[in-house]
Amino acid sequence: MLAALIAAAAAQAQTPQRPFAGQTIVLVEPSGQGTVTHYVAEVLKPGLEQALGATVAVETVASPDTTKAFDRVNAARADGRTLLVVTDASRLFHEYLAAPRNKIEFLTPIAKLTDGVSLALAVRADSPITDYAALAAALKSGRAPSLALNANTTPSGVFAAMVEDQANGRFGERTFEIDFQIDDGLRAGRAQVGILPTAALFRPSGKPNELRALVTSGARRHPRLPDAPTLAEITGKAKLSFTAAAGLFAPPNLPLELAEALTRAAIAAGQAPGAKDKAAKAGIPLNAQNALVLRESMARAKRVIADLLNP
Repeated sequence: MLAALIAAAAAQAQTPQRPFAGQTIVLVEPSGQGTVTHYVAEVLKPGLEQALGATVAVETVASPDTTKAFDRVNAARADGRTLLVVTDASRLFHEYLAAPRNKIEFLTPIAKLTDGVSLALAVRADSPITDYAALAAALKSGRAPSLALNANTTPSGVFAAMVEDQANGRFGERTFEIDFQIDDGLRAGRAQVGILPTAALFRPSGKPNELRALVTSGARRHPRLPDAPTLAEITGKAKLSFTAAAGLFAPPNLPLELAEALTRAAIAAGQAPGAKDKAAKAGIPLNAQNALVLRESMARAKRVIADLLNP
């Protein structure tokens, strides 16, 4: 009897603890169906459920500047059951420009989920604005095109300002919406130009949609958008480039053992069979890495932001 108890205890000690087994984990994201954060959350969901032994739900708490989703997680209990999927640069740009009280550094970093995703300034495929030169001319005209974007205090707003400065012109009427609404607005003709993640220009099947990229924010041309130059390429100014990576965050003061369990699960979910291939079809560079890598990504993003906004 004693030997059996000792053997059972030894086996239990060798079995990784699953502190979330049987619980429900909510992945909060700010952008809605078909966007980078929503798609990443959905792709990771099966692997997270398997790794954690939990039920995982994806919840959209939408606002153009990500604030509502951030506040939802920032105010949640520090038990690891409410997590935020957000692009680090989106929050950092907003904090740098709007100086809100609650900063992303207060959250507990769990994992970096993707490599950097660039932004695209896009139009409908049948738009008379056929390339960047035509856009620059339109910005200087008396009939400047309307623009749909997330907010002035997000990467989209900064990218729009960069394009305006380099073209020495201004967009016309602006509307502020979340990504899927911008996509819909472009297709319906409610806006002439929109700023979206490059990943939003592809369907989950991997096929292009009906939008065309005029210019992107990355340091290099997107491999699946070879005809769309980067702003850095057009201007010859290498510093005019940036990308945003999706990260996974928990509420402040999450106990270390819970954070580590979530990090292991996120990395396992990113390596689950088919996860990367499924994300790649939608143009999303899924690459789940640990919390230290996420912190390093945020530090790089802050340096880039400071460089862009303080030339």
